[in-house]
Amino acid sequence: MVTARQPAGDGAPAGAAAPHRPIPWLLPLRRLLRWPRGGALLFVAAYGLLLAAGTLVLLVPAASTADTSVADAFFTTVSAVTVTGLTTLHVQEHWTLFGEGVLAALTLLGGLLYLVGATVLLWLLGRRLGMRDSGMRRLFRGVPSIAEVTPVVRTVLVVAFTAQAIGTVALFLVMLAADVPAERALWWGPFHAVSAFNNTGFALPDNGYVAFADDVPVLAVTGALAMLGAIGPIPLALLAARRSVRRLPLDARVILLAMALVLIGGAGVLLFGEWTNPATLAAEPGWRRPFLALFESSARTTGFTTLDTAAFREESKVFGTGLMLIGGGAGAVSGGLKVGTIAVLATGLLNALAGRERLSLLGRQLPPSAFRHALAITFLFGGAVTFLCAGLIASSHAAPIDALFEGISAVTLSGWSVGQTPEAGPWERGLLITAMLVGRFGPILLVVQMARERRQPATRHVEDSIRFG
Repeated sequence: MVTARQPAGDGAPAGAAAPHRPIPWLLPLRRLLRWPRGGALLFVAAYGLLLAAGTLVLLVPAASTADTSVADAFFTTVSAVTVTGLTTLHVQEHWTLFGEGVLAALTLLGGLLYLVGATVLLWLLGRRLGMRDSGMRRLFRGVPSIAEVTPVVRTVLVVAFTAQAIGTVALFLVMLAADVPAERALWWGPFHAVSAFNNTGFALPDNGYVAFADDVPVLAVTGALAMLGAIGPIPLALLAARRSVRRLPLDARVILLAMALVLIGGAGVLLFGEWTNPATLAAEPGWRRPFLALFESSARTTGFTTLDTAAFREESKVFGTGLMLIGGGAGAVSGGLKVGTIAVLATGLLNALAGRERLSLLGRQLPPSAFRHALAITFLFGGAVTFLCAGLIASSHAAPIDALFEGISAVTLSGWSVGQTPEAGPWERGLLITAMLVGRFGPILLVVQMARERRQPATRHVEDSIRFG
């Protein structure tokens, strides 16, 4: 097994006493913490504790204006912690200021826990992050020390808190300019900054973000925060350090380029489908329609919307499900397949059509396993989406396209809704909860599983082929 070289100064000083032998009963715990698969299980366990604590706090009478059932409290907690944003209760009407604070705290903790946990797990499993620090540049196969993990965690936390702090101040100022009362803007600013960066999409106005449909600065700041959260802290930190996209490692370049393409392409699709729809874009002035389409595309991973999504034409809803399935960057708070996976699949497809065997992307050659891993994640994730959405369509009284839209929104953690969640029955809510949990943990656990070291079979079979077409 290849292990990481220890940095200078990490070794024990000369003449130091030999370390004490570990306590026998602590060995299983140490193995759990050291092995990436055990770290993933610990990661899931931390989420379980957060879900239990959040449900209990939301059941406190001071958190709501009316009685809250255990089912509604648990659904809301799962939605906040997995940063999905679907809700069975109206946020502004049902929750008190304390309850809204709990939602913001659950969103912040759920987002930070995933950012830190996913980034460290992907790093342990061999992702080259490309930071200038030698500890960040190594390709790890062994277990790093705490001193080596700390810079990774610190980078993630600094970027996340800085973006949300700047977003808080910016949203406070633009909301004041939008005639929101100062005492309300003081709370709405940080709440929506946390909700936007963590891609949750909880909104406090009575009619959601439709209240800001005429306020371009509010939408611009919110859309920018949503994009930053979907890109993830590591590409942002690398871009800030190197100040040039060309000098970034391949992973960061793919994320930034793909997110820009999806932003523009998604806006184009919405403009094409809704330009003449009197219930959505056609009701807006011509000059504002492209900007609203850009906002909808930028917020596709959050659920913020200034349009009546339920009034979208069916073809727009189908394209919307595709936008949600794409998701954001690896290690970011957003869900979906991730833009890196889509980029590898597209590259493999083009290479297959061109008859090329080597897999290259943006001037870099990828290992042959990259396409296999991307295909495996897509196939398994697609299978989970198919079964969950089929169950939702069967148990829902809504139109099949609306049930499908809501199911895709849950499993991709988008929160983009056509308004069916509050009317969902017990079975449908249970499937939505399952979809949110699968969307949060499924992809990262698949990556952990595929990254395990295995013995290769000693025997080789006779090579043969099958026909296609």
